[in-house]
Amino acid sequence: MFRLMDRVNDGITPMLHDLETHIVNQGLADMIASADIITQDSEKYVEQLLDLFRRFSRLVKDAFIDDPRFLTARDKAFKRVVNDTSVFRLELSAKPKGPCTVPTKLQPESRCPELLANYCDMLLRKTPLSRKLTSDEIETKLKEVLLVLKYVQNKDVFMRYHKAHLTRRLILDSSADNEKEENMVEWLRDVGMPADYVNKLARMFQDIKVSEDLNQQFKNAQRCNEGSLSDSINIKILNAGAWARGSERVQVSLPLELEDVIPEVEDFYRRKHSGRKLQWYHHMSNGTITFCSQVGRYDIDVTTFQMAALFTWNERPSDKITFENLKLATELPDAELRRTLWSLVAFPKLKRQILLCKPEVKFPKDFTDSTLFWVNDDFYIVKNGKPQKRGKLNLIGRLQLSTEKSKEEDNESIVQLRILRTQEAIVKILKMRKRITNAQLQTELVEILKNMFLPSKKMIKEQIEWLIEHKYMRRDEENIGVFIYMA
Repeated sequence: MFRLMDRVNDGITPMLHDLETHIVNQGLADMIASADIITQDSEKYVEQLLDLFRRFSRLVKDAFIDDPRFLTARDKAFKRVVNDTSVFRLELSAKPKGPCTVPTKLQPESRCPELLANYCDMLLRKTPLSRKLTSDEIETKLKEVLLVLKYVQNKDVFMRYHKAHLTRRLILDSSADNEKEENMVEWLRDVGMPADYVNKLARMFQDIKVSEDLNQQFKNAQRCNEGSLSDSINIKILNAGAWARGSERVQVSLPLELEDVIPEVEDFYRRKHSGRKLQWYHHMSNGTITFCSQVGRYDIDVTTFQMAALFTWNERPSDKITFENLKLATELPDAELRRTLWSLVAFPKLKRQILLCKPEVKFPKDFTDSTLFWVNDDFYIVKNGKPQKRGKLNLIGRLQLSTEKSKEEDNESIVQLRILRTQEAIVKILKMRKRITNAQLQTELVEILKNMFLPSKKMIKEQIEWLIEHKYMRRDEENIGVFIYMA
């Protein structure tokens, strides 16, 4: 039929339309039918998308011998499936900040880029999934993710989550394969991700390598200093521009052992790099403590916030301490303290918790100033159904590297960056063209921003109005659909 219809003028046009409609309808129907599973499992979500892509690619090959017109129809349809918001959505909005933005609330977006980043994290981190796959299989799956990413409209969301996961892996040293990590950065560069984003990822690896050398030098310098913790600590000196956001810094009262070593690190670094100043990001730090109960002795990996809370009992192990007094002792903000204590009284993988509280609560928001906390002397780790007298436990979970507000701030920062990128691109186009129609401006703007996000017409209109108001551009007096650059 394809060959017959191809001989007729416009005979292919309805077939292209029907194919696109079929792929969209079938693809969305399959995604909605599996919604309960794929919304909870990034791996199954990505595998479902890839299965759809392979199935429809096979259809185009077998029925239409990979005719470029039908491949284009497949791509357009698959793009609609990937960016659809009917299964799950991401809501982005931003409050006005600074002198160069206006209040913006965006249309709901697909959570596909977030789930793709989660899946990459599962492949690159030490997980049951990465352990059961060979190196070649992991590489194949990562390249399949990049194939799907090609169809994602808002790649900036993927960038944000991928960078957050990479930060976590590098800080906690939980990467399954360092070579694959660095290869992934180059693959992102090869598929056209923005150079400034890829360069920041490359800088992160460079910082880790420099920190390894610096650590060794610090340990060598402190060997003659008796009582120093230098052999027990691992310092990471990170470039703030590549890694962190200033709003994330959180005040906490550190255990005295850590407070004492901070000046040693600062003095050593100052001697190495005169004029540079270190800022400590305690929420990005973690450590291992030894916890002794009546049953046994256990090594426990904890965040700095968990460590600060647990060390409150060091001098008074039998005391019951109120939430209010823990707040005074740790100096943590209310929300962070609630989250930290909840991880110690209700860690999901433990049958016996390290801390107990009274009255018992169902959510961290239910803690009151008078809620009592105390150390569980009967704590132990269970393995194969039996209590263990020794063992190692990781309590960091998903707490590390994020603060209570960071999810909301992440979404806001995505929108703010989109606003700035849109303004920047509009000015760049006008500077080059000097004079341009509204339609041509929108077309060129989408082309410039396509590797980051797809700006909505509402956002474009808002930023044009802002730039006109601030005299970066103006409308033609005779034709309001034409814009003129103002030097």
